[in-house]
Amino acid sequence: MDLATNLVLDEGVDAWGTQKHIILEGDQAVTKLTYDAEPFIEEAAARRQFTSGDRWGDGQHIGFIPMAELNRINSSFGSAEERKKAILCWLRDNPKLVTFEKFLK
Repeated sequence: MDLATNLVLDEGVDAWGTQKHIILEGDQAVTKLTYDAEPFIEEAAARRQFTSGDRWGDGQHIGFIPMAELNRINSSFGSAEERKKAILCWLRDNPKLVTFEKFLK
């Protein structure tokens, strides 16, 4: 079967805010995952302001990682230590999603 045009299947948005499109281009299929980070960014800014001046402690919430990014990290790194390092690097690279101001210093 040969498709003359491209076809995009929209699977909608899941519970974590990730939208999935499957794009069929000839005999190739591409999965495209996207998400709206704006709600995470707004919530992180509010939490940074609320925790301003707080000290480090056990179980301090330091940031949001959208599920699409967490899935990518989890599938890319083998050991728990590698995943932890990748998560911390991702948060440093995306400071707008950090919820604890002292983490950025």
